[in-house]
Amino acid sequence: MFKTFQFISKVFVGKVVYILFLFCYSCMSQSYPKEEKIMVATWNAYEPPSDTPEYLVPFTNGFGLQVTRISDATVFGKDNKQLRHHYSVDSPWNSDGSYIKLSGYPAAILDGKTYKFVKWADIPASATWANTNPNIMYGTYKNKLVSYDVRINTIQTIHVFKDFEEISYGFNKGNMSYDDRYIGLVGKNESDLTLIVYDIKNNQIVGTDPIGNVDLAWFSVSPLGNYAVITFGEDGDLPTQGLKAYDIDLTNKRHLNNYTTHSDLGIDADGQEVYVAFGDETTRPNGYFMKMVRLSDGLTTPLFNYTPDNGVWNGHISCRNINRPGWAYVSEGCCETIGKKELFAIKLDSSNTVERFGLHHATYHDAYQQQPQAVPNRDGTKIMFASSWNGLFTTEYPPSFIVEKTNKE
Repeated sequence: MFKTFQFISKVFVGKVVYILFLFCYSCMSQSYPKEEKIMVATWNAYEPPSDTPEYLVPFTNGFGLQVTRISDATVFGKDNKQLRHHYSVDSPWNSDGSYIKLSGYPAAILDGKTYKFVKWADIPASATWANTNPNIMYGTYKNKLVSYDVRINTIQTIHVFKDFEEISYGFNKGNMSYDDRYIGLVGKNESDLTLIVYDIKNNQIVGTDPIGNVDLAWFSVSPLGNYAVITFGEDGDLPTQGLKAYDIDLTNKRHLNNYTTHSDLGIDADGQEVYVAFGDETTRPNGYFMKMVRLSDGLTTPLFNYTPDNGVWNGHISCRNINRPGWAYVSEGCCETIGKKELFAIKLDSSNTVERFGLHHATYHDAYQQQPQAVPNRDGTKIMFASSWNGLFTTEYPPSFIVEKTNKE
């Protein structure tokens, strides 16, 4: 009974906090592009760019927003993954926006305001910024959970998982709870995998689940720390298919959805923890091209209703706008559809409302590293994306860009 009361209280408090966040950020709408309804918005045919943007020289895109290229092969002295950010579910911005982390090892650290190169950082594997301390990242090293201090370039061990040869932080696509308390890890012994939820605050393992040799896509804890979520590499409703959720102690495992695509975990407009993804075989025939699945009970809400023609079928989704709940950010990357190569935010309330940031111009299908994999900053006012600028940049790894609505507009 007491545990149930604690759980209900935690959910209630979390919802109140994030509804207050929503109210606060709605008062700052001038920091975002105008809201548009998907069905009445003007969706123009894609027009490729004619030249490449200069490094650190802002320009205005066709949507009236400022775009800045923030990496350069000559300046960085590299043509590899260090030219771009890591992925759509990994926030490049630290908690106060003062630093930006790009991908690779060592990773380039940039000034969060000027976007100028600051230094190289010897970050641990799968390192993500802490949500509560702007100087700290969390990651793994062999079978250790570690923290990294960007100021002094040092790593400290938090916990050694002696029962495992190696641990992975969510299969390289996980995130911690917003309070930095819970983290989802995967223990490895040869090909056998074990899910682990670790409580950093109390220095203890709160749950494990040995899942054996399976096709695991990723594993993560939920934003408010109520759930742990696993997605498998194969769609379906069998035990090792689709989308599953647990309570945070890895009990009460349940099936949520048969279909998994590029996705992220976020907070909807009602303060509920949700899985946000592109549509599937059940939503697309009805004209819905995105969806969100509530983690508490699996309720699926269709998103992006566009009935006259095909909508957005693929790309990447990010909910790293943790200080602006109620929205997800999308980089379209599939077909000759509406919104081709667009960057937009979509409101998580089924109102069919979007904010359009511009075009990413990425050659999405050329190679994995060429994908834009857009990710917002923590208040959702900026989006980072990688792009070859429709093939005009010929490096193996494209540079990263930031698009934002400035006060001048």
